[in-house]
Amino acid sequence: MNPLQRDIIVLGGSAGAARSVQTLLQHLPPTLPAALFISLHRGSTPDGLDTFTDRLAGSTRLPAGSAQDEQRFRTGYAYVAPFDQHLLIENGIMRLERSPMEHHARPCIDVLFKSAAATYGRRVIGVLLSGMSSDGSAGLWHIKKRGGLAIVQDPEETVFRAMPDNAIASVSVDGVLAIEDIASRLIDLSAPPAAPESRASSRILIVEDESVIATGLQRSLTKMAYDVIDWVPTGEAAIELAEQERPDLVLMDIHLAGALSGVDTARRIWERLQIPVVYCTAHTDLETLAAVQTSESYGYVAKPFQSGAVRAAIELALARRERELR
Repeated sequence: MNPLQRDIIVLGGSAGAARSVQTLLQHLPPTLPAALFISLHRGSTPDGLDTFTDRLAGSTRLPAGSAQDEQRFRTGYAYVAPFDQHLLIENGIMRLERSPMEHHARPCIDVLFKSAAATYGRRVIGVLLSGMSSDGSAGLWHIKKRGGLAIVQDPEETVFRAMPDNAIASVSVDGVLAIEDIASRLIDLSAPPAAPESRASSRILIVEDESVIATGLQRSLTKMAYDVIDWVPTGEAAIELAEQERPDLVLMDIHLAGALSGVDTARRIWERLQIPVVYCTAHTDLETLAAVQTSESYGYVAKPFQSGAVRAAIELALARRERELR
């Protein structure tokens, strides 16, 4: 099962994508444990009716309808951006805007994708379908940057392949799939974990350039039943290992060997992966505290370490992150 539930799915397409959207939703169950949001370039009828959304609502297993401004969204439902309005999602609600067109389109795929990435990070799956423009590529890049997943419809089965081709050329996508295979992948990825992981088994990365301190901290955390991935002495090594292993939390010294400080390293890890960081340092002066406040900090433990203080900082940081991801 997946260690993280991906319960925010954002879907975009342009010319030739309407049929693909309909086919995709026909293969998704009404019990899908995710909310799905659709931004599709299209026109309206002379009387202003949204025939696409009406057809979709009457022909798919997954319930679908037009997104409403400031409406709270729920899982097991597909929300379609209305014609001539951008759709954004944030903090459990949808927002509609008639802000300027982007990529000559309103709704714009990038607007939806970027809003999802900014708020929901690793919980997001971005899906890009048939189309003739480059809309969606930048949005997928932002989703990947924030730790989400990017899936593109196989260009060979699209009506117009420019949109998926642009994405494949500019983003490290996680899958290039036929539409029915996309549906299967979304069902798998959105499934909740089999059971909540024990907090004691949380995976921790230590970033510390003094080996005696690092190994002592590693032994202490192991005795507390945490799973310590490893310890590294530089920010550069920390970023590389965090991308490979995706720990639940990083314990970060501020003054490190190498070119990057602990604060710079923490900022980059958060921007790319949204992994919480607790600082561990002997420096408690105002200048250091001010630097820490410029990053997304989840706590601060002063050296020399006391095991109770370290455990408390870890537990508080993990609990805070768990609340944010609900």
